[in-house]
Amino acid sequence: MKPIHGLRSTAIAVLLAMCQTAFAHAPVLDCFFEQETVKCEAGFSDGSAAAGRKIQVRDPSGRVLFEGVLDKTHTYVFTPPGGTYSVVFLGGDGHDVTFHSSDIAK
Repeated sequence: MKPIHGLRSTAIAVLLAMCQTAFAHAPVLDCFFEQETVKCEAGFSDGSAAAGRKIQVRDPSGRVLFEGVLDKTHTYVFTPPGGTYSVVFLGGDGHDVTFHSSDIAK
């Protein structure tokens, strides 16, 4: 009779692969002040390209104040609007992430 540990190892490897796939493409967004502008860097946890993806700046009610796209260095720079706002990285397929103005480091 063959040991069962081979089957167990295969099952564990499959489960780990499934977990890695589930978390491999999480969106990442960081925004910070750079002199008088806000610089946001976005991408995906697995290193997938984010250039060309949309970034929106929204007011507290969710209205889009303006939007742009990430450049080839995966950054977007803008002059912050007055008051409270949020930055939303539209990563696609439910991969959106929001960064609130109160969390932007000065």
